[in-house]
Amino acid sequence: MPPRQRGFTLIELIAAFVVFALGFGVLMQILSSCLHTTAQSADYTRAALWAQSLLDTQGVGEPLQEGDYSGRFDDKFSWRLRIGKIDPPEPIAAVGGVAPGNSNAQAMPETSVNAIDLYQLELVVSWGSYYMTHNARFVTLRSINPAAINTGIGNAGPTRGGQGNL
Repeated sequence: MPPRQRGFTLIELIAAFVVFALGFGVLMQILSSCLHTTAQSADYTRAALWAQSLLDTQGVGEPLQEGDYSGRFDDKFSWRLRIGKIDPPEPIAAVGGVAPGNSNAQAMPETSVNAIDLYQLELVVSWGSYYMTHNARFVTLRSINPAAINTGIGNAGPTRGGQGNL
C-alpha cells in the first residue's frame, strides 16, 4: 500500500486566505488613517507657523490700527485678522494712600500709571477645499504705549506680513 500523502484541504486554504485578507484589510485601513492624520497634522503645523510669522510682526514698525484685514500666505493658506482695541483692567486704587489688605497702615507713595493701549488680535488661518475647509484660530494681546509713539520713542505697529490688504 502506497504511503498516503497529507496536505491542506481546499477548505483550510480558503480559511487561511480569508484570515490573511481580513488582516491585510485592517492593516491597510490603519495605515490609511495614519497617513491622513499625518497630513492633517502637517497642515495644522504649517498654519501655526504662518500665524506666528504674521502675528509676530504686528505692532512693529507702524502703530496698530483697529479693523479687519485679510490675505493669502500662499495658494493653500489664507488668513483673516481682526484687530480691536480693548479697555485694560482698572488698577486697584489705594484708599487714603493705604494699600488694601495692608495691616501696617503705612502710606503708599502715589504712583502714576502710564496709560497704555491694549489691542486684541484674532487671526483665523484657513485652508482646504470649498467643501472641506479647515480653520485654526489664534488670539493674542498687544500693548502699545501711545506716548512712546507720539514722541518717536520705541517701535509700535504692524509690518503687514503675507499678501493681501492689511
